Amino acid sequence: MRPESTTVSLRTDLSQTFQEFNDTAAALKFIADKASPVFESAEASANFPVMKRENFQKNSDDARADGAAFNRIVGEFGNGTFSTDEHGLEYPVTDRMRRRYATFFDAEAGATRILWYKMKLNRERRVAASYVAAGLTNHNVGTAWSTVATADPASDIQTGVETLEDNCGCDASELSLIIPRADFREALRTEAIIEQAKYTFPGIRPALLSKAQLAAILGIKEVLVARGSYDTAIEGETISMSSIWTAGITYLVLLSDPGDPLEVPSAFRTVLWTANAPELPVVESYREEKVTADIVRIRDDTDEIAPAETDLMAYQLTNT
Repeated sequence: MRPESTTVSLRTDLSQTFQEFNDTAAALKFIADKASPVFESAEASANFPVMKRENFQKNSDDARADGAAFNRIVGEFGNGTFSTDEHGLEYPVTDRMRRRYATFFDAEAGATRILWYKMKLNRERRVAASYVAAGLTNHNVGTAWSTVATADPASDIQTGVETLEDNCGCDASELSLIIPRADFREALRTEAIIEQAKYTFPGIRPALLSKAQLAAILGIKEVLVARGSYDTAIEGETISMSSIWTAGITYLVLLSDPGDPLEVPSAFRTVLWTANAPELPVVESYREEKVTADIVRIRDDTDEIAPAETDLMAYQLTNT
């Protein structure tokens, strides 16, 4: 516990600042940029056509009788929509604050770091919420992964792989697994994964398998471990940490790469309105003389969407 005092003495001889939170490391735990790849749009809201899977998967009789016309088919198109909202936070850096702490740190740079992290955190929460809001059908694992002797995470996930391959025509090598930290660790402790690791990565301790190595065992594109958390308590209350992504719920999803056009299949996307926010996020500052401060602002203008038919490109798996 840090000591608290109502009397503050600035020690210019130390000229260092102790930081209670490693925002750089914590931000690396966020997966929103991959879990909901950005699509840049010139419009704030729009409808877009969806070429439905039925156009490809439904059987069409191509037999032709002598002298008869060829059978004709008509494509079916759906309609998708998005509408972006602006998000942003400001931090006033007063002239007094800047001068007071000038020996220790750049107050404006410090304010920017705080704002940048909070915006990243809020984006992570919105993306996680978009997965919940998608209303995906739940599938329970065969045996809870905590039952290490008989659980088989690879088999559970393979069922999802085959389902998505049939649903949207993708290949297993295009799929990503979003898995909460606790479930990732449980999977690595199961005897089924340990046995596979012996032959795929001989000599390595299965509990130390990396995300890329687990992806190789599963035969998929990548594993994204959801490790982000935040304090749900209001200012002044005892800290109460909560995971952003719900423990026990894993998602197998087809995801595009960030920056891909909308036509590239992806279960989830973040639409960025570039006319108002050319970057994600935008960092700005302006002067406000009435409070003798430079105001640092970070903002974006986005909508987190699930453009595909429910369950078409995403498979929800619950580990209970």
